[in-house]
Amino acid sequence: MTENTQAKAPAQFQRKTILIKKHLQYRYMALLFICVLLGFMISALDILWTIADVVNKHPMMQPLLDEMSGMLPLFGLKIAMYMIMVLIVSAVISHRMAGPIFKFEKSCATVAEGDLTHRVYLRQGDQLTDMQDQFNNMTGAVNEVVREYEKFRAAAAETGMKDQAEALAKRVAEIMPKFKI
Repeated sequence: MTENTQAKAPAQFQRKTILIKKHLQYRYMALLFICVLLGFMISALDILWTIADVVNKHPMMQPLLDEMSGMLPLFGLKIAMYMIMVLIVSAVISHRMAGPIFKFEKSCATVAEGDLTHRVYLRQGDQLTDMQDQFNNMTGAVNEVVREYEKFRAAAAETGMKDQAEALAKRVAEIMPKFKI
């Protein structure tokens, strides 16, 4: 397309903040947390039901049930530690999506202001790299259209349609004040 779309990505960078889009990431983390917690609860209830059924059928297993009930605090501590690990992992995973979303929001604002040379470059391992390619292709295509517009405007100004060309340039400046090709 243009040399801008073929430009190399800048050197890889590291984000210093894990929670970039807090609202989005908190919702994602809460969803994962609740799903894992529900899985634990369902499994625990199934195990308790099975043990209770075995103890009812075989009363001599009552001492085993008593010993297992003494281990509940340790089991609860293990679940809490696992849930903390789930939160940490979900924060890292959500970061891989929230970062690109944040970058796309900023890039859209930049392009909307008129900088059609702007391109998005995501980090290796981030999600939405296909969207990055499509976004860069789109801005490149729009940039080409605008270049053709500029050629037409220049030709119109030379052929006696100067007032119309200036009116068109003024209208474009109103739409995109920081217009840049």
